Amino acid sequence: MEMAGLFISIIALLCTLFTYFKHDRKIKKQDVLINEYLIEKIEKEKTEEKKAIIEVTVIKHEESKRQIKIYNRGKSVAKNVIVTFSDIGKFREKVNPCPIDIKPKNSIIISLLIFISTPDKIVINYKWSDDFCDKNIEKQTIQLV
Repeated sequence: MEMAGLFISIIALLCTLFTYFKHDRKIKKQDVLINEYLIEKIEKEKTEEKKAIIEVTVIKHEESKRQIKIYNRGKSVAKNVIVTFSDIGKFREKVNPCPIDIKPKNSIIISLLIFISTPDKIVINYKWSDDFCDKNIEKQTIQLV
C-alpha cells in the first residue's frame, strides 16, 4: 500500500512539474512578444516627435479673397517652410511670409486675391525641414472656389 501512495505522489509531482514548465515557457514567449511590441511603439513615438506634419486648408472670405492656412500638426518645428503656387499669374498673393519656421500646433496664413480667370483648383507645393528629415516636399491640390 505504501508503494501505491508513493507512486501516486511521484506521478502528481511529475504532472505538476510538467504543467509548471509548460506554463513558464508560454509566459516567457508572451513576455518576448510584449517587449518587442513596446520597443517598436517607443521607437515609433520617438520618430513621431521628430516630425513636422504640414497641412494646408483654404479659408473663404469675400468673393475675391481667400486665405491659405499652412498648419503644423506635428510635434517638431517645421523649419524653413517654403510655399509656392502653380498658375501664379492667375491670382495675386497679398502676403507670403515664406521662408518661415512654424512651431508645433501653429500656423501661418497667406492671403490671395482671386480673379474671374483664376482656376477652381490650384496646386500648392511646400517644402520644409524638421528633426527627422532635412528635405520634406509635399504637393497638394486645393479648391479655391
